[in-house]
Amino acid sequence: MIPADLRRLIRRMASENPTWGQERIADELLLKLGIRISPRSVRKYMPEPVSGRPRGDQRWSTFLRNHAQAIVACDFFVAVTATFRQIYVFVVTHHSSRRTAALQCHEAPDGRLDAATVATDVRTR
Repeated sequence: MIPADLRRLIRRMASENPTWGQERIADELLLKLGIRISPRSVRKYMPEPVSGRPRGDQRWSTFLRNHAQAIVACDFFVAVTATFRQIYVFVVTHHSSRRTAALQCHEAPDGRLDAATVATDVRTR
């Protein structure tokens, strides 16, 4: 059983820091006060979110919508040709337009991936 003053402290920390979750509160209690408590126990004593009230944190979809102009996705993969040769492919795609910003293909991953070229391609598209 957790003491009443610790339960009050957990509720206070959660209400004063709406973006903090159970992990963060448990970490703060351990680091600042030396109180070891599991995140699951913290969750048990956190106040229930009020329905109809927006969340204190950003959802992933909101984050992407707000920052899509500045985000690119990168992927490095191997493609096999019809003659069974391997080609190493590096692709950079803009999140906002979903268009390919840079594409490089090489027969061997020997370091020829030109980072400066990729950076230039990403900035200019």
